[in-house]
Amino acid sequence: MPEAEIKDIPEKFKKKNLAKELLDVIPIELIREFKAFVFDKENGTIHIGAVDHELEALQQYLKNTFSGKVIWYKVKEEDVNFILDNYARDFKEEILSLLKTDIKKKGLISDVIDLTISYALVQKVSDVHIEPTAEEIQVRFRIDGMLYKMFSIPLSLQSELITRFKVLANLKIDESRRPQEGRIERKLFAGILLRVSIVPTLFGEKVVMRVMDDSNKNLELADLGFSEQHREIILKNIDKPYGMILVSGPTGSGKTTTLYSLLQLLKKDGINISTLEDPIEYALKGVNQIQINKRVALDFSTGLRALLRQDPDVIMVGEVRDSETAIMASDAAMTGHLVFSTVHTNNAPSVFVRLMEMGVEDFVIASTINFIIAQRLVRRVCPDCAEKRPLDEAIVKKVLNHRGILSVLEQKYHMNEDALRGATFSTGVGCDTCIQSGYSGRIGIYELLDVNKKIHDMILAKKPAADIKEALKESGYVDMVEDGVSKVMEGVTTFTEVIRTTKDT
Repeated sequence: MPEAEIKDIPEKFKKKNLAKELLDVIPIELIREFKAFVFDKENGTIHIGAVDHELEALQQYLKNTFSGKVIWYKVKEEDVNFILDNYARDFKEEILSLLKTDIKKKGLISDVIDLTISYALVQKVSDVHIEPTAEEIQVRFRIDGMLYKMFSIPLSLQSELITRFKVLANLKIDESRRPQEGRIERKLFAGILLRVSIVPTLFGEKVVMRVMDDSNKNLELADLGFSEQHREIILKNIDKPYGMILVSGPTGSGKTTTLYSLLQLLKKDGINISTLEDPIEYALKGVNQIQINKRVALDFSTGLRALLRQDPDVIMVGEVRDSETAIMASDAAMTGHLVFSTVHTNNAPSVFVRLMEMGVEDFVIASTINFIIAQRLVRRVCPDCAEKRPLDEAIVKKVLNHRGILSVLEQKYHMNEDALRGATFSTGVGCDTCIQSGYSGRIGIYELLDVNKKIHDMILAKKPAADIKEALKESGYVDMVEDGVSKVMEGVTTFTEVIRTTKDT
């Protein structure tokens, strides 16, 4: 390959969709991995914008696929993200066109699957559901926590479809009565791991693929949605040599991503970090990660007992599920280890009660917990179709009936019912980018409980969670509802999302 000459990308090529012939050189699936794209092609020469033109995998790929001249240009990650978000290829149309052909005869079932996965990656889905019904196989994508039906596949292709998925995930082809789990990791989808679950249902086997995209593992605290006040609490406590840091929230609320981001703050050569996870969602460089495996009696309590003999400084236990794990994790925190874990409670103050119910002594809880994060994920207003609009009457009524939101509006923003009706808020009206939903992406809303002397004494007195929350409020505590309302006022999300995610807090 000739010596690369690095230039700045011409302005006229910025924020420009890629034509299909340019995607033939570096496909959209590899643009994500290489952070590079071809934006022009002429007379055997290609023009490539790259964040790092010396990336070995990129150089090797071009060496194997292209023999002409390459001219390199400097681009930023935001330029690559624009291509990923807005490129011209229409996967759905390609899939629908393919389904009109004789797929069985032409042996094109692999193409249907590859296009479906590519379509899912571009839409930034977390899960793909391929589920048989009495009439068809429907394909649904979970985008920003919500399921959308994208297209359907003829029921006649069910057998071939399931067989191909089993081959890709290295599962037993002849087993259709029991659930099976596997993984798909292929060069076409470089950097993306697909966790596959297949279960028998009334109308045949259903496939669910969880997209494990490790681009989320190195997010900064601000990117996750932590306010400046919350970041100060985290940074003040994260360097303590021992104690417990707990993250609370329901399944799918982003707890693991938060834990990984906290671990990144601690990672250095002089610290031994070990984790127990079920499953391991992302590989973390410099961290010893252990996969829970109940088939060989390796559960959280057994793994934690073994880890304590491994000279750990920092331990992450994926979840405190039982009394034995809770007591062992607390003991480890008391004896000089920094322990991270997750608990299922509705809010941060309820964590104390939950641990007591698990058999952890109140004095241990009061002495070991450094801080608690409770969180939910809300959808972001789509920036491409956001408009300032007054609230619909139905939303106004929901806000007025939500005591938490109404209290924040009155006390923090001095907004009464009339002011609420007269105000305008950022709303997504729907566009192609957000598949007409009005939302694109998600962000966390949080409450951080810093255990001070007053809370310490209330734990020892076994005060209920409601009393602890009331005491926290008196000292300026920002709960999830208030954090959510702040993000509504900033135009990041909507009242609908805050109401939806904080019903049980």
